[in-house]
Amino acid sequence: MITDLSPFFTPEGIVIVGARRSPGFGFILPIALQRQGWGDRLRLVNPAGGELHGLPLYKKIADVPGDPDLAVVIVPAPVVPEALEEIGARGIRHVIIESAGFAETGKKGGELQEKAKEAASRNGIRIIGPNCVGVINTANRLSTVEVVEEALSPGPVAVIAQSGVFGNILLDNLYQKDLYISKAVTLGNRMDVNECEILDYLRRDPETRVIMMYLEGAADGRLLKETLRRVTRDKPVLVLKSGRTGAGRQATASHTGSMSGEDDLYEAVFRQSGAIRARSLDELVDMARVFSTQPLPAGRRLGITTSSGSLGALATDAAIDAGLELPPLDPASVEKVRGVAPRWMNVRNPLDVGPSGQFLPAMTALLTDPNIDMVLSIAVMPFAVFREFKERGIEVKDWLGTAPELRDLAPHKPVILCSIGDQGFVSDLDEAVGPDVPVLTSPESAARALAALYRYKEMKEAGR
Repeated sequence: MITDLSPFFTPEGIVIVGARRSPGFGFILPIALQRQGWGDRLRLVNPAGGELHGLPLYKKIADVPGDPDLAVVIVPAPVVPEALEEIGARGIRHVIIESAGFAETGKKGGELQEKAKEAASRNGIRIIGPNCVGVINTANRLSTVEVVEEALSPGPVAVIAQSGVFGNILLDNLYQKDLYISKAVTLGNRMDVNECEILDYLRRDPETRVIMMYLEGAADGRLLKETLRRVTRDKPVLVLKSGRTGAGRQATASHTGSMSGEDDLYEAVFRQSGAIRARSLDELVDMARVFSTQPLPAGRRLGITTSSGSLGALATDAAIDAGLELPPLDPASVEKVRGVAPRWMNVRNPLDVGPSGQFLPAMTALLTDPNIDMVLSIAVMPFAVFREFKERGIEVKDWLGTAPELRDLAPHKPVILCSIGDQGFVSDLDEAVGPDVPVLTSPESAARALAALYRYKEMKEAGR
């Protein structure tokens, strides 16, 4: 079996089997690949021949010139096995099958998938799919699915998604949350290449620091556990697992033909292997933003500063539930804050500054406090006050500072900001601190993300 998966991400040339003149993936994908700079390495196949988007349409795969090493198959499911035989005869050994209509549709589809698998095996072909949208590599602007241009900006986070459309939509959205990817893989029915092989590939990928994974079910639970244990020693793996309920398990079976299994078993696999499980898509994205930007904390001691006492209380509850501690502040920090704080302000942890205007001194005190390992700052402002500041030309950074200033105070401490309310204020806050300090929109999610960062640090130290 071929174990080198590199041609899926760094091919010399690409053949699209099933290019077409009518609307659909076969029409759109060649346009996207041309726009991304792959036009001179792109070959299109359609029995009708002729031309499409300025490129020749070859009637047979055998007629394709050059040395392509990746084929993207978008033909109807019943003819996929025959196409694989022709691809194998042409000498191409890496194939992405985007066509649907296989095991996810039931018994007949499962039989067709087995027939395609046998054809691939006879010809020594590795398969991603079927029922997927393939891969993305932002380093060379390769994408076998059309995504918005901003999604191709390189970043440190890799995405593994069992669902093709889910992965596509996720990638179209991540950049709006200041999260950029290195590589993405949608696995579909996992006829051949599975999540474990991709995890191992990404573990060795120098452009990937954090791995996000959406999983409906594992092909081999024991292998998944062993693989995660190996990968998490080097890189954090953040997992969103569907199928927690009986109805959810039925939905995954009809979606990618996956048997998702009992959720308690997966929970044990993730816990024992060092993977970090997210309970929702929003939490997965928040954790990825934190893991991709923040250092690992020295300990579990959290400092919270807030301009809303109630939000500080919610964050405190979530932090304690997740296993963090909120220790008393160092006496020097207390004196530092009391020197500028109004009399009514209680100087303790969490540090509620209210409308005092002393947010930056409070945050500075926590960042420099020797009793604090990580900082969560909750900044909120009524819209009327924000509008007044804007009209007077006062920017968020004028009273909060900027990310480099905050980072220089404590480069070894994770620091997260959180805000809710008017989107204009949240956007200004995000712009002020920049991409190195994430701004989340839930105090509970922010606290849980910091707790996950600490748990991962504990796991690495334990050498699991």
